[in-house]
Amino acid sequence: MTGREYPWKRRPGWWLRNRRYLGFQLREAGGVVCALYGLVLLNMLIQLREGESAYTAFLDLLRTPPVLYLNLVLFALVVWHALTWFMLIGKAQPIQFTRQPLPWKVVFGVNVLLWLGVSGAVVYLIFGGI
Repeated sequence: MTGREYPWKRRPGWWLRNRRYLGFQLREAGGVVCALYGLVLLNMLIQLREGESAYTAFLDLLRTPPVLYLNLVLFALVVWHALTWFMLIGKAQPIQFTRQPLPWKVVFGVNVLLWLGVSGAVVYLIFGGI
């Protein structure tokens, strides 16, 4: 490897100036947030196993205003992550039933409808109705 430097260097925060790069970075951050949500849910199961008092204390922590505001922001990132991945499905992996592949917007719409349907079914199963 030579000691040469690149002919140009990007300024810090260069991706903030382009909407596509910013959207990409937010989608990637949403993936990290999905993993963090998984850890929170895993910790919730651990607290449930520890007993009612530990579980109640954990739920009380989750109900504090700073954590609720943080969850609101993180939830928005997770939704952005899911929606942008659904947008990519029709572009990166075209669905083709006939000579022409389906437009990515149709694939996106079907994916969102399936997502909402499955989410509604899960809510119905957990809470016994909406």
